Amino acid sequence: MTSITKQVWEILDNDITIKKDLERGFINVSALSQYILDTYQIKGSLDSIISAIRRYKVDTQIQDDYARISKAMREAVVSTKTCISCMTLKNSATTYKYISQLLSHEDFFKNDVFRLIKTRTGVQIVVDRDSMVKAKSFFPPTTIEDMRNGLVEVSLRLTEEGWATKGVISRIANELATQDINIELLFTVYPVISIFLAESDLVKAHEALIRISGHER
Repeated sequence: MTSITKQVWEILDNDITIKKDLERGFINVSALSQYILDTYQIKGSLDSIISAIRRYKVDTQIQDDYARISKAMREAVVSTKTCISCMTLKNSATTYKYISQLLSHEDFFKNDVFRLIKTRTGVQIVVDRDSMVKAKSFFPPTTIEDMRNGLVEVSLRLTEEGWATKGVISRIANELATQDINIELLFTVYPVISIFLAESDLVKAHEALIRISGHER
């Protein structure tokens, strides 16, 4: 059976925010222990979890990692595009026939917002809301499984050094999660990270990116 200490340490290892706050001494150990006990399936007492946290050694590399991530974010060029829509299509031969017609239209192959994603279960087309009206007209209703509107794209164009920095995406995802922001879609194509969110979360997302970059006052 996995020891209580090992279970607690694995939880701490996988939560960058908690590790950072432990390093800085910002966390109330008793409160954190109660949170872990309430959230994770650990069969142990509150005192045993407190003991494990107090014996946990924060990775001495963490501050250096955060400094590198902050530098990568600070040097990134951030841009946003609003009024984005996402259409999910059935994964069938018929669907791809219509997709080929769509791709031959210059409104789409020249559109800098256009994304086409194939998965095992379906196909998604992401484009600005106005272009989506035309895109939708290429497909019979029977091929369309879902339509999402009201999305925003936040793009980060990283430097070569920033792209090579480990942990940038996980740091962004973790910070957005702490603000109760859901990532609808995420693409990484060198040197750009593209994150799609609900438009209602744009302001909070922008503030989160500022915190990561170290620009927060």
